Amino acid sequence: MSQQKKTSYEKRVARRRVLVGIMAAVLALLMFGGVLLSALMPRAVTKSQVDALKKQAAEATARKDEAKKKLASINADLSKLEQQIALLDQQIEAQEDEIAAQEALLEELTKLIDEKTIELAESEAEQERQYGTMRERIRYMAEHGTTSYLSILLSSDSFSDFLNRYEIIKQISLRDEKLFEKLKAIRDRVASEKLELEETKKEEEETRAVMEQNKLELEAQRAEKIRQQQAAMDAKNAANKAYAEMIEKEEKLLAEYKKAAAELAAQSTYVGGTFMWPLPAANNVITCPYGMRKHPITGVRKLHTGIDLRASTGTKVYAANSGTVTTSGYSSAWGNYIIISHGGGLTTLYAHLSRRSVSKGNKVKRGDIIGYTGNTGYSTGPHLHFEIDKNGTPYDPLTEFKGFSVTYS
Repeated sequence: MSQQKKTSYEKRVARRRVLVGIMAAVLALLMFGGVLLSALMPRAVTKSQVDALKKQAAEATARKDEAKKKLASINADLSKLEQQIALLDQQIEAQEDEIAAQEALLEELTKLIDEKTIELAESEAEQERQYGTMRERIRYMAEHGTTSYLSILLSSDSFSDFLNRYEIIKQISLRDEKLFEKLKAIRDRVASEKLELEETKKEEEETRAVMEQNKLELEAQRAEKIRQQQAAMDAKNAANKAYAEMIEKEEKLLAEYKKAAAELAAQSTYVGGTFMWPLPAANNVITCPYGMRKHPITGVRKLHTGIDLRASTGTKVYAANSGTVTTSGYSSAWGNYIIISHGGGLTTLYAHLSRRSVSKGNKVKRGDIIGYTGNTGYSTGPHLHFEIDKNGTPYDPLTEFKGFSVTYS
């Protein structure tokens, strides 16, 4: 082979080697680039993933509803305990009044006993004086015999004087006898009254002791009820905490589901056009705007992802734009709710409905009636919660209704 041909051949071989190297590099770059691009690009959300998130949210709702029932049961038990304690308080109050009345009666009886004791002492003193007089007279009669009366009578100056003296003697004897009987009767009566009052006092003291013992028992019972009440309150607080945690979990799952549904909707093209007000134009009162607020049920400060519109139960709710119903269901947070996908990642949510008129998969047009307002879910009164999301992220719906006049309440 000539030198010229050999040089030409070597050049062709070199070119082929370079070309093969370039092709290999390009293939390697394409393969690596494909892997790198696959790693960098977000995976498209599938319908099965959305359905799985929806199922998780539904399970969280079921667990939260069970916690809510437990909380309601605890509240019912607590209410019963409070009623029992109120009845015990009334009973104790009545017994305390009874004890106070018994003590007042006992005080009066003690005073009466003191008065009767004084009267008895005076009567006994009077009786002692009279008895001393009677003893002197009896002694005189014993020493002088019955003739003393006879001598008095016989010493009369006249018959008339005799009769007068006889009558005097008779009256004196009768008076002494009556006085003695009277004093004896007084003594017996006062002694009887004293015995009766002392027995009454003893009875009242025993009654008061029983009442005071009953009071101690009732106060101990009330303390036990209060202990039970505290235990119920502790259980209620624990249930409240668990309930709030479940609410938070449910809302997070619902938010994830809503975002996934919006990402799925983003795979379609936005239907276009402007949004229309979701209620009759007269229902333009906003009771809670979009933004941060303290939740009226849970008390947690968080983003209010839409606007609350005042509306009596049964007010017609319109589709704000054309699209496909991705959700028509119930959750403890939103009550009866509907989500409509308008394509391009735009979705609208209508919550707290009393009734839903569309089902999942239904195609709706702008202005179609999709349901009616109500007070279901976490709601303190009839209204519509309306929100608009872009790729699962909410924004102030009023930005879509710049020419629509609203008022705030």
